[in-house]
Amino acid sequence: MSRPFSDAERVLLQRLASAAPDAGLLLAQIALAEHDGWWFEGSQSFDIATPDHAPEYFAGRLLSDGRQIGPGCSVRVDGAKPDSDANYIGEIFLWLRDGRLTAMEYYWVTDEMPDSLPRLDQLVD
Repeated sequence: MSRPFSDAERVLLQRLASAAPDAGLLLAQIALAEHDGWWFEGSQSFDIATPDHAPEYFAGRLLSDGRQIGPGCSVRVDGAKPDSDANYIGEIFLWLRDGRLTAMEYYWVTDEMPDSLPRLDQLVD
């Protein structure tokens, strides 16, 4: 069952979308979309339900099945550059299908799965 995004989820989605070409189209989708469920228990990745009347977005790498990898960021312990293995948590990015947001994926390379979404100050473009 879909639900409205939490404030933290919405702000994070808006941050990811704002770095994309034609960001206004993704931001318009986010304004209309809802959280559509976690990928699995404890996961910080989630599906996104975007209505058919939302504007389409086609500006990422298009895969053969209509999926599209959208904008994303690296996640660092302290948001600092340069990259270092000790500071690197993982990546966070958006998925689209047929021009509409379908998911936000947060993958990690640490021993423990993150138990919360990253803070904005941890994101590195």
